[in-house]
Amino acid sequence: MRVVSALLLFTTVSAFAQLGRSDSYGPTPQLKWTFGAQKVQPTLSASAAGSKDGKASLVDTQADLGLAREGTPLGFFAEYQGQSQAFLISYDSARYAGNRILSRDIALNGTSYLMGTPLQTAAKVELIEAMWTYKFVQRPDAWVGFDLGAQFLRANVSALVPLAPPPQKVSPTGLVPQIGITGWSSGAGGLLESRVYARYFTYKGASLTRYGLDARAYFYPSFGLRAFFEDSRIRVPRGSLQQDLEVRVERKVTGLGLVVRF
Repeated sequence: MRVVSALLLFTTVSAFAQLGRSDSYGPTPQLKWTFGAQKVQPTLSASAAGSKDGKASLVDTQADLGLAREGTPLGFFAEYQGQSQAFLISYDSARYAGNRILSRDIALNGTSYLMGTPLQTAAKVELIEAMWTYKFVQRPDAWVGFDLGAQFLRANVSALVPLAPPPQKVSPTGLVPQIGITGWSSGAGGLLESRVYARYFTYKGASLTRYGLDARAYFYPSFGLRAFFEDSRIRVPRGSLQQDLEVRVERKVTGLGLVVRF
């Protein structure tokens, strides 16, 4: 909640600063590169039901496994802002762990676990994103751009029954293209920035939906704080991309970080 409150405050101040901007601030600084590091608080919920390559899965990471985030992971990004184009590359990772006595029979990539089984699970999820933006509407203190890029997702999941054979391990990966739109505004001579974005992609019935808010306040022209929020959802129905396997993934992220631009 503190992150969301800070985000709303930064965004509101930036908007009003832009409306009330006077020439005493001078022109917006022409600083093109931004590097950032942030602590993120992601929540992840996923489920799978059906089969792929003859291996059955029936599991929910929350209801069955009780997966919860461990620690406060770090993320990094690099961003370039040109006159008509922008580029972004980012990396985030998070670890999750669960320890449950199963309340129903489940299956994980062809391995079955009966109700009443004590199951320990661990997961590491990594996301790499690359995004290109073309600014088709531009103003001195604002622009709107068309986004085109992709996210690469890699997860390592292990499930262990105490005093049993070695753990079952699953390592799904995926490359998800994205298209979208970003709106950016600046105030107080470039010391305040805010942006809103939405991205979407669909293929053979599967779909990705993402939207987010990002606000930055600079104490000097090149050093500042960042607050952000993102919500993303992946839906893969049966018979689309994963054969007879239906997959659902929901991920929400809030974060605070430091940014440096030059």
